[in-house]
Amino acid sequence: MSRILLAAALALGLSACSDDPDEVTPDSGTPTADAGRDAGTDADAGTDVDAGTDAGMDAGTDAGTDVDAGTSSHGSGKLACSKTGTVSTDAGTLTYCVAQVGATEVKLIEPKQGIAPGPMRLAIYLHGDGAAVYTGSNPRSLYTHGGWTYGHNTLYVTALAPNKCAWWVKPEYTSCPKEGVPLTERDLEGKNAAELVSLIEALRKGWDIQDGPILFGGSSGGSIQLTASFLPRYGDRFPGVYALSCGGEKPWSGNMDWDASNAALRAGTKFYFTYGDQDYLLQDIQAAEQYLTGLQFPVNDKVIAGAQHCAFDQVGRVTEVWNEATAQ
Repeated sequence: MSRILLAAALALGLSACSDDPDEVTPDSGTPTADAGRDAGTDADAGTDVDAGTDAGMDAGTDAGTDVDAGTSSHGSGKLACSKTGTVSTDAGTLTYCVAQVGATEVKLIEPKQGIAPGPMRLAIYLHGDGAAVYTGSNPRSLYTHGGWTYGHNTLYVTALAPNKCAWWVKPEYTSCPKEGVPLTERDLEGKNAAELVSLIEALRKGWDIQDGPILFGGSSGGSIQLTASFLPRYGDRFPGVYALSCGGEKPWSGNMDWDASNAALRAGTKFYFTYGDQDYLLQDIQAAEQYLTGLQFPVNDKVIAGAQHCAFDQVGRVTEVWNEATAQ
């Protein structure tokens, strides 16, 4: 059954599917597709401070024992912060920077400084529809991921979709209604994928970032963007560890734009899917797994028995995957 029909059939029951308030799904039977909506309640433990054209926070590195520095971008200068704020994490209260790259706003946390010199990793997280885990005074993506990245020599970036609500949707489509967005509004031209490339390039120019795999994370629509649009276009240029919660699709174009049969181009890229066996996106996710397995990518999955769409700690799961994938 197609995702659009399955979403319509299950929509009435999905709105109450999760004990985790950070994702809710459509509560209407309208035959539209919704990649999952962020609707979390963020604790008001953080503060935002206007910082004008602040050149960014002090950079630092925490080499740890699980980092292979290798070659790197040798970037410097950082990004200009429009404002800064603080967020509560497992590593204590950390400062984050709000910056703009093209059409994409980001919030970033630099790794802990003073441990050892060397280039840092890069971790980028893409939210689900609605972007609630990005917004708020204490954004959940920041306080869930930031403590881990801070202590693991990793520059953390949580990125807001160009249309402010959904990564898989055209940037011009700025209304993401609760009942869902029509599949006709998918970003088939890859504009959001191109924005993500511009962001990665800007970050590499601003910090000394390892050339090793990027740590990608996504929830629902963010996972769909990564697998269906970004990977097929740019996966050869940016190897990555993909932590994909409750989402994923085969390439919208039907194939890769690069030679995925070349083992050297696939090197460093692996996929970790986590989803419930009652997810209304189940068939799409499993089709993506089968497609990537057929291309001989390493594909891991964790299936949550009885769980509907994003009805588990889908933000925290991203950190678990990153930790597992980088442990040595």
